[in-house]
Amino acid sequence: LEEKGFDPSNTLLATSLCADELARVLEDEFVSIYGNNFNLGGLSGFPFAGNTGWGAMSAHVPDNGYCLTIHGPHVGITKEGQIGKVERSGIALVDNCCGSAIAASNYLKGITDGSANINPRIQQFTDFQQGAVQELILPFGKRLARADERMRELPYALYDSQEVMVTDIVNSGKASIKQGLAVLGGIQINTAPDQLDYFHPLRFDYYDADGNLVENMLPYLR
Repeated sequence: LEEKGFDPSNTLLATSLCADELARVLEDEFVSIYGNNFNLGGLSGFPFAGNTGWGAMSAHVPDNGYCLTIHGPHVGITKEGQIGKVERSGIALVDNCCGSAIAASNYLKGITDGSANINPRIQQFTDFQQGAVQELILPFGKRLARADERMRELPYALYDSQEVMVTDIVNSGKASIKQGLAVLGGIQINTAPDQLDYFHPLRFDYYDADGNLVENMLPYLR
């Protein structure tokens, strides 16, 4: 990114990561480099700030500056290798991670196997983000049902759903890109407090000042 002109003085960091405090680990590492962060995300990492949030964020990019956007779901892995759960500091219970994603997966499983009905009140304002996560994952019912390891496949299904949203938001707001935009997407992997977390990059695109996707930079990360 430095070769393209990105540096902490001219770059605004924007993230769409889960509300879970474990998702802050990755976010904080990038904040330590680029400074302030504009938060676009909500439960499971979906960009619930939407087009309005993207427009506001774009207006905050320094003149002749750049934006680095990072997005994706997260998943926990315990020390014993159990996917979908993780140890948390100060908590004896080995907790679900991502709780929002697993709740949506359980809802979807009930729909797929016929043990539950679609909730007609899914968009209640008291829990509208979770309702949206459940709706957005509905197209992946068969994929998850056929997966050898549902918890392993779940974050990838979530990522694919989120990538469609992020790409649509970027394309809708690309006229507001100033000097350039980099979009880094992937899956954050959370582990026990005394272990390192990981990030599996799945997308690293560069858009020029005219909003054209001009380079896939993912090979540089492998």
